[in-house]
Amino acid sequence: MSAPGKLAVAGNGHVTGPANLKYNSPFPCVNGAYETAGMMGVVMHTMAGNLPGTIDVFNDRAKAASAHFGIAQDGEIWQFGPIGKGWAAWHAVAANRAWYGIEHADDGNPRNPLTAAQITASAQLVELLSRFAGFPLQVSNSPSVKGYGTHVMGGVAWNPDGHTCPGPGPRAGQRAAIITLAKAIRGGTGAPKGPFRHTVPGGQSLTQIAKARGTTAEHLAEVSAAAYTPQDITVLGGLALPAGTPYYTSNP
Repeated sequence: MSAPGKLAVAGNGHVTGPANLKYNSPFPCVNGAYETAGMMGVVMHTMAGNLPGTIDVFNDRAKAASAHFGIAQDGEIWQFGPIGKGWAAWHAVAANRAWYGIEHADDGNPRNPLTAAQITASAQLVELLSRFAGFPLQVSNSPSVKGYGTHVMGGVAWNPDGHTCPGPGPRAGQRAAIITLAKAIRGGTGAPKGPFRHTVPGGQSLTQIAKARGTTAEHLAEVSAAAYTPQDITVLGGLALPAGTPYYTSNP
């Protein structure tokens, strides 16, 4: 499987390339200012809703809020303001001048993981913005470290309301997968292929493992069921299962 194609910045600040890209009208949206400094990286946000509602909010001057991009569950990218023109979105208060903001639709529940299409679109944007502004392709968990951060990492200075954007849920952990894919896009190499085999160190529930890997228990169960080898079945057949472990048969 080849990596998605690289995006580019056009002379008018539009992002262009092999993605489902749409542009706000008016462009830029009414909320924002021309005041950027040197860019540190990208901040991940979750919408607590879906793209149409976010578009409405960012085009309402009374809301005084915006981001550079919004990504729908199907991977559609909506650009609210130009890149390379000094335009700052109003997405993270003290971070506005030095961090790009990307909002991700979550159908009103931040516990919903990013879809595969959202991961692809986010990786394309992060790779482009990193290349354009010169910050590294890496996860950041501190306002002083360049890379792909989260809204909540900036504390009160970035988030006076104290909400946990992009959580609670697996989304912040999915930045690692986005960075991995962004690096594949940067190098023009194939995206990593799965499924990937792991073993449980012991004493962990499926929910705990899923949380640590930035995904859901349902996803792990689905991928594992489709990938078990005869050797895996032999291992599983010898394990003592705790009482209450569910299993299924084709008849009652």
